[in-house]
Amino acid sequence: MSLQSLPQGSLFVWPDHWQVIGRLYPNRRHRHISASWLVGLDGTFRLEVDGQWRETRAAIVAPDVVQALDPGSTRMWCAQLDPDCHLWLSLSSGLQGRASSDITLNPDRLPALTSPDCHEAAQALVSAIRALAFPATAMDPRVMQVCEALRSDMPERVDVAALAGLVGLSASRLSHLFRDQVGVPLRRFLLHLKINRVLAGWEPGRSMSELATEAGFYDQPHLVRTARNMFDALPSDYVAGGRFSVCRCGLASRPSP
Repeated sequence: MSLQSLPQGSLFVWPDHWQVIGRLYPNRRHRHISASWLVGLDGTFRLEVDGQWRETRAAIVAPDVVQALDPGSTRMWCAQLDPDCHLWLSLSSGLQGRASSDITLNPDRLPALTSPDCHEAAQALVSAIRALAFPATAMDPRVMQVCEALRSDMPERVDVAALAGLVGLSASRLSHLFRDQVGVPLRRFLLHLKINRVLAGWEPGRSMSELATEAGFYDQPHLVRTARNMFDALPSDYVAGGRFSVCRCGLASRPSP
């Protein structure tokens, strides 16, 4: 692999989503719990969803769907959006019931994103979502309350009965409603939040063991297996060599669509 084709770019992390902009490694099949926003800034790329490859310039993929990516020579603009994220709720109707859908973005209006900061990256995504003008999806307020409770408390394990009591539902009803609304079961959503905590806390020099303990994983192998399953990569695969910068963005730089 030539120096020009090595991964290089920026990673921006917010509490409910993150973006990566730059040149990426191809990845094998993996299964994000988050939803995916995938755009080729310089041209098309290849995307596999549920075993079927296609060439596209821009696509969205539902949460918890098996996918693989071959970016080729294009710089990629990728976002991983939490299933309860307001950005995803503004996009999800564009799937029209499918696991993945191509979206139409005017190539002439794509942001350059050559050396973006947090505000530019956030505004670029919001502007692109607004231009698509998909009808926003409403999430049941009880499900939203449960998501907020898990984010706030970050428990070691999901106590379905306690969460159900919080919103006045039976445990079985909450489990079904959450899966239907969010697209993933409660336990996988919590696992996703833990991985996000790893991303937010990772810095060169920090050990995987330390990060695993801090984020509530059983041990380092549990963290590594989870990261490989979700992303086919560890944070260090991209940023250890210094070719990817990491920006932990504040809420002030994340406008609503």
